[in-house]
Amino acid sequence: MRLVIADDEMLERKALSKMIEKEIPDIDLIGEAVNGRMAIQLADMLKPDIMMMDIKMPGIDGVEAVREIRKKNKQIKFIMVSAFNTFEYAKEVMQQGVKEYLLKPSKQSEVIAALSRVMREIEEERQLQAEKQLLQDSLKRALSVIETEWLSSILNDHISFEAWSELLGVEVKSGIIVIFIIQEQNGQLLKEQKHYIYQKLKEQLKTKSECMIGPMVENKIPVLILFNSTQEKNRMKSQAIKLVRNVVTKLRESNLSLFAAMGHPFQTIEDLPNSYHEALRALEQRNHQHEVAYAFPTETRNEEFLSLEKEKELIDLIKMGDRQHVLEVFELYVSELESQSEQKAERMLEELWIVVSRALYEIGIQTDPYTFQQNGSYDQMIAATRQYVVESAELVQAWRNSHTKGYLLKAKEYITEHFHKTITLEEVAEYVELSPFHFSKLFKEKYGVNFIDYVTDLRIEQAKKEMLNTNKSLKEICFSVGYKDPNYFSRVFKKKTGVAPTAYRSTQTPFT
Repeated sequence: MRLVIADDEMLERKALSKMIEKEIPDIDLIGEAVNGRMAIQLADMLKPDIMMMDIKMPGIDGVEAVREIRKKNKQIKFIMVSAFNTFEYAKEVMQQGVKEYLLKPSKQSEVIAALSRVMREIEEERQLQAEKQLLQDSLKRALSVIETEWLSSILNDHISFEAWSELLGVEVKSGIIVIFIIQEQNGQLLKEQKHYIYQKLKEQLKTKSECMIGPMVENKIPVLILFNSTQEKNRMKSQAIKLVRNVVTKLRESNLSLFAAMGHPFQTIEDLPNSYHEALRALEQRNHQHEVAYAFPTETRNEEFLSLEKEKELIDLIKMGDRQHVLEVFELYVSELESQSEQKAERMLEELWIVVSRALYEIGIQTDPYTFQQNGSYDQMIAATRQYVVESAELVQAWRNSHTKGYLLKAKEYITEHFHKTITLEEVAEYVELSPFHFSKLFKEKYGVNFIDYVTDLRIEQAKKEMLNTNKSLKEICFSVGYKDPNYFSRVFKKKTGVAPTAYRSTQTPFT
C-alpha cells in the first residue's frame, strides 16, 4: 500500500512515519506534504492508496484538500487527524466520504487500527473489482465462443431458446436465419478485404438488431436474427427484410457488395435447421444482378423436404470419424434422394457438401474449399459425394488420433513462452488454428485441467523457483510471472500452495 502523510508539524510526520514503518511494513511511505496545496500536488503525481491528512494546516486546510483531491482521485482513502475534538470537524470530513478520524496526539494502537481498517477496505474493493473484471472477461469469452459455435450447437440440438436467453441477457422466442455472401466481381478479394467487409457487416447488424453472427467460411457469413416475442411469421419476415435491406444497402453505398439469402421465420428451436437449409437454397438460387439485395427460396420446404434427421446423423458420424457408419447412413441418404427430381437431388447433394465443409471448419479442421462438380452425370455426382463424406470422416479420425496431440503440444510450447504476459484461451486457440470451444475441450481432456488452471499452475511454479533468489522482491517476481497486481498474486499463491508468498519464501533455502 502506498501512503502520503500531510501535516504541517515535522515531528508529527516523523513520529507517524517511524510508527508505521515499524508496525506495518507492507505500507510504503512515498511522500510527505507540509500543507494542503502540496498534498493536492502529491496526490496528482504519486497516486497513493491512502493519505493521512491533518485538518488544520496553513493555506488550504485538510478538508478543502480532500475535497479537491477527490475530484480527480476518488479511489484514494483518507484518514483525518486533528487536535480538535468537535462534532463540526467530524461532520465536515464525513461529508467528504472520510470514515477514519483520529485525535492528536494519536496513540500507536489507534493509528495502526485505523490504517488496518482502511487497508482491509482497499483489499476488499480490489478483490471485488478483480472478481468483477474476471466475470466480465469470462462473459466476453463465453459470448465469443457462443458466437463461433452457435450454428453447430443449434443444428445439433445442443442449445435451447432458454439457454440463449440466459446467456445473452435477452428473451429469445423466435427468429430467422440469413446467410450473407460477399460477392467478388472483379477478381478475388484479399483476406484482409474480406475481413474488413465481415467487420463492417457485424457493426451494422449489432447496432440494429439482437443477433448471432457466425464465422465467415468461403465468403459466406451465417447470421441468426433474434426476436424477443412470438409474432406472426409474416410480421417477422417483414421486419427481417427491412433489416437486411437496410444493412446490404448501407454497405453497398460503401462499395461493399453483399447478397443475403434468407430462410423463413421459425418459432420453435426444432424449425431452425429448416430455416438454415432454406437460406442455403436461396443462396443457390440467387439472382446475380447487383441490384438484388436479398432472396427467399422459391420453393417451400414441403415441396423439397428431405430427412434432416438423416443429414444430422451423417454429420454427427463424420465429426466422430466413424467411417463405417458414415458409409451406411450415406447410402440411406441417397435412397431418399430417389423420390426427388434429378435437379432437386443435385441441389441437395451440393448442399450436403456445404454442410460437411462447415462441420469440419467448426471443429477446427482446415480444408480446401469444397469443389462440387455439376458437369458430370448424376451417378458421378453421387460417387463424388460418397467419396467426399468418407474422406471427411477419415480426415476427422486421423485428426483425432494424431493431429490433436500435435496441436496441444504446440499450444503448450506457446503457453510456456508467453505465460509471463497477459495470455488468453482465444489467443492460444488462434495460434494453433482451432476454435476456442474445441481447443478448450481438447485441452481439458488431454491434461485434466482447464486452460486457466494450467496457466496459473505454471506461473505459481515459476514464482516458487524465483523465490530462491533473494535478490528479487516479491513484487518483481509477481510481475515476472504474468501478474499485474501483487495483492492478487499473493491471494492466488496462497490458494494454490496454502501459504502466503512471504511465509513460503522464509521456508526456502536462500539462493547462493
